[in-house]
Amino acid sequence: MEIIDRVIVSLIYYNSCVRDTLEYTLNREVFDVNLYDHKKRVLTEELKVNSPLKVFLDRQGENGAKTIEQINNFIEEIYGDESTVVKKAPDGLRVDHAQNIKIFQAVIPLYENLNSIVRIHANYAAEQKIKHETVDQLVYQNERFYRAVALLTLSNELYKQFDEFNKVMRESNGEKTPQSNFIENDLNTIAQLFNTTRQNSVCRDSLYTDALDSVTFALEMMNGRRDLPQGKTFGDVFQDSNAKISKFVQDAESKWKELYTPALNELIEDTKAAQPAQEVKA
Repeated sequence: MEIIDRVIVSLIYYNSCVRDTLEYTLNREVFDVNLYDHKKRVLTEELKVNSPLKVFLDRQGENGAKTIEQINNFIEEIYGDESTVVKKAPDGLRVDHAQNIKIFQAVIPLYENLNSIVRIHANYAAEQKIKHETVDQLVYQNERFYRAVALLTLSNELYKQFDEFNKVMRESNGEKTPQSNFIENDLNTIAQLFNTTRQNSVCRDSLYTDALDSVTFALEMMNGRRDLPQGKTFGDVFQDSNAKISKFVQDAESKWKELYTPALNELIEDTKAAQPAQEVKA
């Protein structure tokens, strides 16, 4: 594996831990504590050694320092010992889903920032004609998988919050209340985060665009800018959207794993092979 390939795979590996933090917005009864520990360890330790990410950020001056601060704030808020969002307990991992918005606000901007660094390296490899076809494909499939995870988790939260908003409004006979205003603010935040992921995407395939359009159209229906399809309710619209998103997620995840697993294994083997040489040199 070329040096540039190792750097790209290393960056993708790190950012996958950021991406996978979105799982804590899903309504699961049990979360894997070992996976939580793994993500926390990778996210924390990578900045303590001369990793490709740390080396790159150290060379970026003030912008690099801001990214390091962004990463540290993310770790503290989600994985820190004082975190109220995700917390280890004697009976396992406790997630406060009332703070799902905080998870989205922490993950999405950071992921996009780190993803831009992946693209910088991939573009450099292409310009220098040293790109590796497998790693090049991994960059693209990693992009698709992140968009799939983002669409899945954001739409879940969007549709859940909209149902709750309508319930509150029915109970108040259509009058706005502090509770409905709070939910409406969350809905607006979700919509903004959805737009961020859409604007930063480079995916163009039909599975992605079908899933993306389904959420976009649902948002327009919620905002009154688009009529519901004749004979359908919001529940029908959400169900149709979920089916398209699920199809995209399954395709994106399988293609990502097919490339990511061997690339990561090769990176690990290369790293192990380099260690004895470094020890001898030292």
